[in-house]
Amino acid sequence: MLSIKENFLETLKPNGHPDRLVNGFEFMKLIVPDPALRFTFTKTRIQPGATEIDAWGVTWTWPVGQPGPIPLHTKDNLVIKDIGDWENQLVIPDLVSAHLDWNDVKTRAAEIDRNEYLVCGFLISGFFERLHMLMGFEEALVNMMLEPEKVKNMFDAICEHRLIHVRMLVENIRPDIIMSHDDWGTKTSLFMPPDVWRDIIKPQYKKLYGYLKKQGVLVMHHADSFLEQIVPDMVDVGIDIWQGALPQNDIVSLQKQLNGRMLLMGGVDASIVDTSFATEDIIRAEVRRACETYGPHGRFIPSLTYGEPGRGIFPNVDAIISDEVSAHNRRAYGIDA
Repeated sequence: MLSIKENFLETLKPNGHPDRLVNGFEFMKLIVPDPALRFTFTKTRIQPGATEIDAWGVTWTWPVGQPGPIPLHTKDNLVIKDIGDWENQLVIPDLVSAHLDWNDVKTRAAEIDRNEYLVCGFLISGFFERLHMLMGFEEALVNMMLEPEKVKNMFDAICEHRLIHVRMLVENIRPDIIMSHDDWGTKTSLFMPPDVWRDIIKPQYKKLYGYLKKQGVLVMHHADSFLEQIVPDMVDVGIDIWQGALPQNDIVSLQKQLNGRMLLMGGVDASIVDTSFATEDIIRAEVRRACETYGPHGRFIPSLTYGEPGRGIFPNVDAIISDEVSAHNRRAYGIDA
């Protein structure tokens, strides 16, 4: 039987020979938060019931009883009120002058057995998410359509900040893989026309992920969105794993179209399994559907489509999903793992 890491690497290969389905995020150990995340994102440390402003000037709130924090936008607290004057309104957090202490993160990374697991760095709030955090969702979409050059100029500056962050990750923990978050659509469509995405967002990821590829770092991009129209572009920017592939996408068709060029991870519908009315039988049935429908076509990892291990909202969801993937591996491959 292959080890967890060996089985993942075989799954990743276009013509690999895994002996079972990879069970969610089992193959990696996530280093989060790192000092740069802690410095710049209140989202990594805000507590339920609190409201705080992060280093970008974005106001975050975590309503009591809700699963996580969200940006709070009012007419008065927007960071970017006029995209034409963004250079005078946006102060990008200075990671270099912050003199961040990476010693604890280095220690945590050194304690991970790289023969068994991949060390994973973490990037949240990508270019589109950062845009709507700074100015609100509607204004972000409007400005991408009406002021594309100004948005691109701002993204160029934000990309330099993100490149500094990933360089720090590479220098301090030598990650095997980076998980990077940026949601680009709803369950049924992109937020923007594909050509707008290609013109404004794609070049930034070519730069960011291009650097990581040169460093030999795998790229896992999280977007629990409908992205069928831009899947070839995702390959083009260097994404090795699309994590969060919703079943509203035609996953089987995409597997055939990709022909081994990108691994798909997800397929388990959170709207079915992570709800107050989801019984254990309902959860297991949805996991079986995903394993049996997508597993035979290769380069697929069944998981909840959320962008972090153990993020199920309701109790025991993650444990039941993992147990059912293991049960599938026993049934389909005769392997107890």
